[in-house]
Amino acid sequence: MKNLLAIVCSPRKPSNSELFIKAVCKELGSDWELNVVRLIDWNILPCRACYKCLFDKCVQNDDMGSLVELIVNADAVALCVPTYFLGANSLLKRFIDRGLMFYSVFDKLWDKPMVGVITAGVAGMEGYAKLMVDSAIKVMGGRLLASTVVFGAFPGEAVIGDENAGKVQMIARALSSEKEISSSGLRCPLCGGDSFRFAEGKRVKCLLCSNEGEYTVTEDGHIKLIIAPHEHQFFLTYQDAMKHYEWLKQMKERFLRVRSQLKPVIKEYLHYGKSIDPPNDGT
Repeated sequence: MKNLLAIVCSPRKPSNSELFIKAVCKELGSDWELNVVRLIDWNILPCRACYKCLFDKCVQNDDMGSLVELIVNADAVALCVPTYFLGANSLLKRFIDRGLMFYSVFDKLWDKPMVGVITAGVAGMEGYAKLMVDSAIKVMGGRLLASTVVFGAFPGEAVIGDENAGKVQMIARALSSEKEISSSGLRCPLCGGDSFRFAEGKRVKCLLCSNEGEYTVTEDGHIKLIIAPHEHQFFLTYQDAMKHYEWLKQMKERFLRVRSQLKPVIKEYLHYGKSIDPPNDGT
């Protein structure tokens, strides 16, 4: 039996994100087991940017280590996220900001089958939420089999209707076959991303892998992308990810070399302005 781990980034219980992935697992059948992590119930503290987890274990005593272990042991992972104000719910960002912890187990995470589910209350108003989910899966080292945006404002709406049923079947098909199912339209030739920034001079940047290039328009009106990889990559290949890992570990040595130069700058601005304390101590 295969184990599907659903990481649900919604404060609602039940949420459309959770209901949708449960419908997917039902579609997969008895050969699959679903385990659900509701991030709202897990103690995931903000990253402290200390880099200590690159050399040892994270210094924070929370649930992130247990969650990484669940991801490692899963056969497949589903990242299920609602849209809040045109972006992914903040639970996703808090989780993925702790992503430096992935590097210690990256050999076990690389190429793990993963899917993304993005829910939105208003059709066409998902904003950049899908981009955030796709990026999170890539940062985790996962193989993005498919991601889809599902529209439904009230709990339950995400799993009713022919259109949503088709999306349930598509995600289930991607998981069962472990084959990538790309949406139609313009795709980055390097990472498969579908979000771009177009600029003057026919310049284009993929917002998923951050690589840049040029675009041309063919005679029949289609856009053709020519994008080249930057020398510094995060996830195009396993080797790229490990190279970035080593670069991150060397940041500490580089900081020690320039620390004396930076101290006067920090000192100049350290007490500039007035800090406003919260109105209560949180008790």
